Amino acid sequence: MRAYVDESEPGGGRDNTAYVLAAVVVSDVVRESARDDIVAATPRRMRKLHWYEALPGQRLSWLDLLRHAVSILVIRYDGTAARSERRRRRCLERLVHELEVREVGHVILETRGAARDRDDRAMFHALRDRGVGRRVRFQHVPASDEPLLALADIACGAHVAKVGTAFGVDEAIVVS
Repeated sequence: MRAYVDESEPGGGRDNTAYVLAAVVVSDVVRESARDDIVAATPRRMRKLHWYEALPGQRLSWLDLLRHAVSILVIRYDGTAARSERRRRRCLERLVHELEVREVGHVILETRGAARDRDDRAMFHALRDRGVGRRVRFQHVPASDEPLLALADIACGAHVAKVGTAFGVDEAIVVS
């Protein structure tokens, strides 16, 4: 199984006390059909399906795409004010543990550029040194190259907007 991961900073990045990471686990059996459904649902005006660029009606219809998920994990940082990268690391630490427990062997994250991807890799190496995530392979890719990353974007957006109850994305594992 593979997990597709995306992030959200509630408050447009102005809230230094919150951060959300969502991982949508997809089985290898449904991966291609899920990709096809996402591509079909992406409006022509969009390079990739993106929650915050969508109209409210589109967002609600996109929630149905989460049916392809084996499971959805939302990790939310709610703590003292901290830099974005620190909040991300706290969420990644818990997320890697949760995915490893669920026997997810491959994690695909949206690339954030060479420097920030390098920071993520350093975090994954540090976790492995502590015995966490040793069996998990991590990969950064552009969202435009992997439509399945849109599922994690939808899960993040639905969690922040509090509209994902039917899919369990309102529930989060909270770290601080």
